[in-house]
Amino acid sequence: MEPARLRILVDVPALAHLRYQLGVREGGTHRVICDLCPSGADILDVGCASGYLGLKLSQRGCRVWGVDVDSRALQSVPSDSYEDIREIDLNTVERLPFDSRQFEVVIAADVLEHLANPDHVLRMLVAALAPGGTLIVSLPNVANFSIRFSLLLGRFNYTEIGILDRTHLHLYTFRSARQLLEDAGLEIRKIYAGSDRFGRFLNSSPAILRLLGGLLAYNIVCVCRRAT
Repeated sequence: MEPARLRILVDVPALAHLRYQLGVREGGTHRVICDLCPSGADILDVGCASGYLGLKLSQRGCRVWGVDVDSRALQSVPSDSYEDIREIDLNTVERLPFDSRQFEVVIAADVLEHLANPDHVLRMLVAALAPGGTLIVSLPNVANFSIRFSLLLGRFNYTEIGILDRTHLHLYTFRSARQLLEDAGLEIRKIYAGSDRFGRFLNSSPAILRLLGGLLAYNIVCVCRRAT
């Protein structure tokens, strides 16, 4: 999620779990993800936080289930936007809840970079896909020009939010994101750039995305299915 679309509430600790909001600009990561989800689909929102994605998707007729580790964020999930929500720590569980239900779409939006073992979690997410189902993964792009420029100046400072969020355990480029997903037994069907400023331009053609995506994309959005 991009800083331009965030409200930072660190001065009010009691509301810190609500610091993320839905980004609505065309080409932004949330807009790209929501546009990829078919209306009426059964969707698992992994790392649902306060439910901003699920609310948008439920308004399009989707049925949404959610999981997150933050109990305080889950208390803010709109009760009518999710079929069920569960508090789980993806670092410790061996399987997802919901009685082996399988989903047409599984979303992991800015989640995997926070986890100790993203490969293991990806395999759990693959197991939750219905036959022919789609996994949508977004990851922050550490090759973004803002990070490159900071490195030129000798700076690599972690922050409260953004690409260098201090809770990120892994950093990804377009190439390493692809490798992560393919190693988990996934076939990448399409890759998009998430960026409030440049997303619409970058996604206008595959050639532009290949040429400038690594430099201008804020997030890497991958649409995947089980490899055949």
